[in-house]
Amino acid sequence: MKKEIIIVTISLGNDGGAERILTELARQWVHDGHHITVIQTSPNRYGNEYALEEGIEQIQIHTTSSNKVIRFMQEIKELIKILKTRPNATCLSFLSASSFILAISSWFVNNRIVFSERNNPRKVPIGWHQQALRNFAFRFADALVFQTEDARSYFPESVQKRGVIIPNPINGKLPPPIEGAREKTIVTACRLHPQKNLPMMINAFSMLADEFPEYKLVIYGQGVLEDELRAQIKSLNLEDRILLPGFASNILEKVAPCSMFVSSSDFEGISNSMLEALGMGLPAVVTDCPVGGARMVIKSGENGILVPVGDTQAMYEAMRSVLKNPELAAKLSQEAIKVRDEFPLWKIAKRWLEVL
Repeated sequence: MKKEIIIVTISLGNDGGAERILTELARQWVHDGHHITVIQTSPNRYGNEYALEEGIEQIQIHTTSSNKVIRFMQEIKELIKILKTRPNATCLSFLSASSFILAISSWFVNNRIVFSERNNPRKVPIGWHQQALRNFAFRFADALVFQTEDARSYFPESVQKRGVIIPNPINGKLPPPIEGAREKTIVTACRLHPQKNLPMMINAFSMLADEFPEYKLVIYGQGVLEDELRAQIKSLNLEDRILLPGFASNILEKVAPCSMFVSSSDFEGISNSMLEALGMGLPAVVTDCPVGGARMVIKSGENGILVPVGDTQAMYEAMRSVLKNPELAAKLSQEAIKVRDEFPLWKIAKRWLEVL
């Protein structure tokens, strides 16, 4: 049976992985013949990095007031007006701000409402008041989707019993693993944000830089810590070895030929960049961080290596072991590719449809 699905989001900007996943899911659903509408309550607030597939209906809510409270009320009013014309549609939100708007709107419409937690609920959103709004919104969901059991267990029983676990999908346009020699580049792709603990990654690389002078570390992304990270790199005299090229629209092409993927996050849901790197056959060294997304995917020593959160020495030793041992690197690479079969987009999109 074909479904009508309305995705409510703030914008389609580069503010994190949620927008990327919702656009991937929407693309698969519309290909499968479902009617998909994406409503942006604040278009372009964070940019417009993620393009929607042809055939997906787009609606942008444009408010006129400079007052935040009035603007918020205008967004709710417009959303209610749209939903009343589509009572059979299921409404989906990934982000706490759009979930709160949708929760209030649900008082006045009869649509099925589904929310999703995309990160560590203990840490995101930031601030007790934002978390209180998120928790309030979750009370009005007909169903909730979590990435890991650890994330679901954070919430009260009334929320848990309406929740299901669905991991992130592998990017449906992921290129095949490269054949032959890889570039001598260690890579990551993320926001330059305290959550990612990039200073630890930089320090770990600096510890092996002399032993492996042919290797460089490339950190793709943009964010508030750029100046601080550049200063750290300069203090280590590694400006020509640790590069911050910014956001790359063709990130998969950039990552595919590299020798190793590294993630040093203090907390994550399930990292999209980690899944993509594994799917392209990169040996991965990743922190075993809450809420368990990494350990859900990686069996340490088999298809990647997990290291403790905040442990620079352990990260250095894991990176060094991959570079020193080509047999280990080859084994990790061969096993990592199997995530393509475990988390393909079509399979994850189908699991979502069972909830919607």
